[in-house]
Amino acid sequence: MVVWGGSAGTSSYLSTGGRYDPDTDSWTAISTAGAPSPRHAHTAVWTGSLMMVWGGNAGTSSYLSTGGRYDPDTDSWTA
Repeated sequence: MVVWGGSAGTSSYLSTGGRYDPDTDSWTAISTAGAPSPRHAHTAVWTGSLMMVWGGNAGTSSYLSTGGRYDPDTDSWTA
């Protein structure tokens, strides 16, 4: 399982995440290099090999039209 982003309070948004390994019952932080800007209320989907993140809100009055894709095999982001 891969999780990313969200809210840490009323006006604090995250651009961090982690991977969960059920075999070891442990979490590992994922890379933040090249990750999308901090946001919440975004969409994240698993393609079978990549996590795609799009949209959301960063505390502005309009929604974001940016995102990225995360590859857990290389622990890297692509815009």
